Amino acid sequence: MRLIATRVTNVPPVSLFEVSGLSNVIVLGGPNGVGKTRLVEGLIQAFQSPGGTRNIRLVVEATTTKESETWGKPVVDTENMDDARRLAITLQGPRSRSDWRSNVLRFESDRSIQNINPYSFTWDNPDPYLENIGWNYGFGRFRDRWQDTQNSLFRRVQHQKTEIAKRALEMQKQGHTSMDLNFPDPMLPFKEAFSQLLAPKQLLDLDPRNQQINYRVDGQDFPLTSLSSGEREVVNIVFDFILRNPSDSIVFFDEPELHLHPELSYKLLQTLRNIGQRNQFFFCTHSPEIITASLDQSVVFLAPPKGDNGNQAIVVREDDDTNQALKHLGQSVGIISLGKRLVLVEGSTASLDKQTYGAILRNRFPQLVLVPSGGKDIIRSFSTLVRKVLDRTIWGVDFFMLCDGDARLEGGAPGEMEARGNGRLRFLPRYHLENYFLDANALAAVFEDLEPAASWLRSPAAIDSELTAIATRTLPYAVSLIVSAELRRAVGNVDLMPSGCDTKTASELPTLFTETASAERNRVLKALDDTAVATLVQQRAGEMQASLSNTEAWKRVIPGRPVLHQFASKAGIESGRLKLGYLSAVERRGLTVFQEIVSLFESFAKI
Repeated sequence: MRLIATRVTNVPPVSLFEVSGLSNVIVLGGPNGVGKTRLVEGLIQAFQSPGGTRNIRLVVEATTTKESETWGKPVVDTENMDDARRLAITLQGPRSRSDWRSNVLRFESDRSIQNINPYSFTWDNPDPYLENIGWNYGFGRFRDRWQDTQNSLFRRVQHQKTEIAKRALEMQKQGHTSMDLNFPDPMLPFKEAFSQLLAPKQLLDLDPRNQQINYRVDGQDFPLTSLSSGEREVVNIVFDFILRNPSDSIVFFDEPELHLHPELSYKLLQTLRNIGQRNQFFFCTHSPEIITASLDQSVVFLAPPKGDNGNQAIVVREDDDTNQALKHLGQSVGIISLGKRLVLVEGSTASLDKQTYGAILRNRFPQLVLVPSGGKDIIRSFSTLVRKVLDRTIWGVDFFMLCDGDARLEGGAPGEMEARGNGRLRFLPRYHLENYFLDANALAAVFEDLEPAASWLRSPAAIDSELTAIATRTLPYAVSLIVSAELRRAVGNVDLMPSGCDTKTASELPTLFTETASAERNRVLKALDDTAVATLVQQRAGEMQASLSNTEAWKRVIPGRPVLHQFASKAGIESGRLKLGYLSAVERRGLTVFQEIVSLFESFAKI
């Protein structure tokens, strides 16, 4: 069976969620607090009692002949009570432990495993795979099923050993002196999945006597409990899935990425999709990676409630306007799932900038979620960025952007971009974020417990002197950065696309292009005129040189990143460690060196 459409009303905080045309993989995204988990719980409850929850409509399509024969039709709609009863007959039919067909299987976000009690074997040891279990077993908590999963594996292995021994004795009585030893390994699918997830680790044969699952790596054996928490979680999930062997079932999975490295999360989802046949997966997630990787399937964004009680379900596609708009941020549509008010800060995912901003702000603005972005490379097309992203509230999510001061040089005249950004696009008043890490008092405090009292690193005056000396040496580099950015902005991209070309003939196009090329060449040559360039360099060099006479002045305009790195090298400390110590010293001393940054975030929070 497969859910192809649903309508959910009044499942607070969800007022209306209606979607159709669902595929075999459904990814539900959305920021915290919009009701994703409550929505999924409502759907599960509706499957447990078809037709019993009148505010939830399920439209289910048959994926097997048996289902369609039982229903007398290929599709049932629980708004019709006769259809609801037909669906209930299929869902509530008997099923064995290892043959989970035409039902629901649930993996909730709380997948913590409690202590496992060993199974007490008896003389009568039936095959656990063939035992019938309750029709609604899959609706329950995954963590409550793991006891049954682990015990069933040991029982299955012991059952096979017992059956082999019985067969050997019977054959001996019949006069046989040998028997076929080509017995199937009941653990083979589990071993294959284990290797697929955690290679080069290999799952070992089970020993029902000690009831412990072991694996081997680099020639040594270890218990399953020695795996990392994420590794244990994916193994537990996949073992449960393999044991149930679901087919034609709907699998609800809340936050599959929880506790997992992105690569391990990806391997888990790929493994699950290769087990059983014709299963439909419903992933409720905050992971931008999972959302983006599923755009060829059904990606549904649950937007915050609308004032008109309109539909909160928004189906996302690779080619839709919103996804294209978000690409201007260097982001995928999955970013929407992170929060309702997103602040893009300069730097990559691996950058320390997000961590630095987080440490500066602490918990002052919990409603603002920091997201690393490409910084000034995006600003070069800031007019498009403002128009297509920052000026819009996308599905109830507001975007803001904070860049280093040097990004001003890339997009337009100082103040112009911020004005056009309506307060959603702001720039640090200083050249780099690192410029705020050049306060001599804070730096001296960093070395209080690291250096002897006579060390120059404990003297604010000596530190300022060294910083100014470094800034003086980096002046040529600073002037080069600034001038090259200004010239790059002035020249811009060369655009040879002629206007009015759609009304011209093919023979007229060469002349049109040469005229456009001539105009572009003149514009570029004017911007790169030797005299104009030399004048600009002299002007910026003079301004930089003048700033060196005032410590606070040069700390605003001269790039702070190379200055801080060179200072850290002179002080014999890694720059990342120096930053952490600096943040701690500022907090400890109650210094206000980051007040400008805090004020910028205050402005975002007020919009």
